[in-house]
Amino acid sequence: MTPKHILFLTASLLAIGLSAWAFAPPGTLALSIAMGATLLALAIIDWRTFILPDPLNLLLALLGLAMIWMVAREDWLHHLIGGVAGYLILLAVELFYRHVRGIDALGRGDAKLLGALGLWVGWTRLPDILLVAAGTGLIAALVASQLGDGGLKRDTPLAFGPWLALSGWICWLAGPLLVPAI
Repeated sequence: MTPKHILFLTASLLAIGLSAWAFAPPGTLALSIAMGATLLALAIIDWRTFILPDPLNLLLALLGLAMIWMVAREDWLHHLIGGVAGYLILLAVELFYRHVRGIDALGRGDAKLLGALGLWVGWTRLPDILLVAAGTGLIAALVASQLGDGGLKRDTPLAFGPWLALSGWICWLAGPLLVPAI
């Protein structure tokens, strides 16, 4: 690992710890930090390889279930629906795009990641996550096209996982952005 990578990782982990300390819902600091570290690992791996590993998605889902058990027992169904709906939404997008265009454009790992995030935030906050992820991903693509040598092409692959991870973190800490929570 280069000094630049070590600095990025250190700054990212510090930002996760500080933002969790400042904004995590009561009783969730340790789980929030574990969530943030898992999301950071998922984002880095997807950025470099276009793969969101199942074990890390599973860890994120298990942490979400632990959060539900510890602080959101009365809303367990809301969170469970969020997990299932999050997965099914991106699975449907993946399958629809493959059917229409005949190519894979969204990986199953993205669906699993949104499903795990749905466990954390519940079904009413899935639109928030998707909006923030699409917006940050679009801004990053526009910036990359301006800074790159030849710009982005129509068939240039872009990882969506980092933007889902960032969005999930923001939405977890910020609370409802579009639709009030149940």
